[in-house]
Amino acid sequence: MNYSQLKAWMRADPRSCPQCYIMAHAGGAKYSVEVEVKHELEPLRSDQTGEVMQFDHVGQVGEKLKALGIEEGVLRLMDPYDEFATGGEPGCREDMPIRF
Repeated sequence: MNYSQLKAWMRADPRSCPQCYIMAHAGGAKYSVEVEVKHELEPLRSDQTGEVMQFDHVGQVGEKLKALGIEEGVLRLMDPYDEFATGGEPGCREDMPIRF
């Protein structure tokens, strides 16, 4: 989902705020945002480049989303190298609700 699409969504109906997940991978230095659309997660992409938006810290994510009227999200910590994972899904996945 492009940033401009999310912006248009929030302008059309601010009460139907989508669930936003701030993805943090173990050992990774960057954060990304995924937006839940029809029970699927879509990465938030830059309008200019089409690349997945990357953030250096959660504060930057909060500033970007709060500008759209989104005041809360879910910080999802994942370990893609979890040796006990089964079925291709990481076994270590923690979700933590946060407010911006």
